[in-house]
Amino acid sequence: MIEHALLFTLGLVLLLLGADNFLKGASGLALRYGISPFIVGLVIVGLGTSAPELAVNLSAVARDRYDLALGNVVGSNIANVGLILGISAMVAPLVVQMRLVRVEGPLMVLVSGALWLLCLDGLLGGFDSFLLMAGFVGLMWLLWRSAREEPSEVQAELGELPCREVSLPKLILRLAIGLAILLLGADLMVDSAVALARAWGWSELLIGLTVVAIGTSLPELASSLVAAWRGQTDIAVGNVVGSNLFNILLILGVTSTIKPLPVSAAMFDVELPAMAGFAVLGYFLMQRFQRLSRVSGAVLFVLFVGFTAWQAWAAIV
Repeated sequence: MIEHALLFTLGLVLLLLGADNFLKGASGLALRYGISPFIVGLVIVGLGTSAPELAVNLSAVARDRYDLALGNVVGSNIANVGLILGISAMVAPLVVQMRLVRVEGPLMVLVSGALWLLCLDGLLGGFDSFLLMAGFVGLMWLLWRSAREEPSEVQAELGELPCREVSLPKLILRLAIGLAILLLGADLMVDSAVALARAWGWSELLIGLTVVAIGTSLPELASSLVAAWRGQTDIAVGNVVGSNLFNILLILGVTSTIKPLPVSAAMFDVELPAMAGFAVLGYFLMQRFQRLSRVSGAVLFVLFVGFTAWQAWAAIV
């Protein structure tokens, strides 16, 4: 068990390092070939922290670990609201932009509920994957349009990318190495997670909902905590809402396009409603006061800890 836990930790570290290098290489190449910093920055902000979830899901479906793949996304979205928003709000009260209240917040609730309904027949695939990918395209168009209406200072901030001017061969090498490390880390995480689930007597669904989901949510947690600490509270909230939308529309859209994902009765009856419930509660707290207070953050965090503990206890008994 200790060996599998160490391999899981190694896989997580490789996953995060690989995602960082891959995205920096990709953004550098895009800039070299004339794509504007604003557009590249907009895409990087949206896709950057979802790369670990995508890599893990692709590795999971390649091994027919469908419960782990679906549990990873659903668990990540629950952790985003309960764990990340909760802790970030306890660090510093989070001011919520009106755009999040009017557009992205309601979309998070709508998409979470829509996923629950799409899983009603016990399978996510075929036409479902088409709807999810179409929703992702629509989301990107909406984000691009709304971002273009932001003040010039915000657009300039979006164009500030974490990559410096380097030669083309170095960018290609960084891209390739980042991709290789990303996939290696995902494979290690999936294999060790399955081994840990068997050792603990947990289902693959539960290990995906908890350990794997929290691990792949670490980039969102780190960026949101730093943003909250620096007083950039709109970024902290935007990271979570954007990640939840990307996880459902892009990650599950791509995954279910490759292979249809069976949905267990337990997932439909418990975890999917819980994900939708956390989305509704998070949005309610945001839109009521246009801020998340430390008390609201504590409520979200306690609910997340309680839900996770209940899942683990149910697996034991």
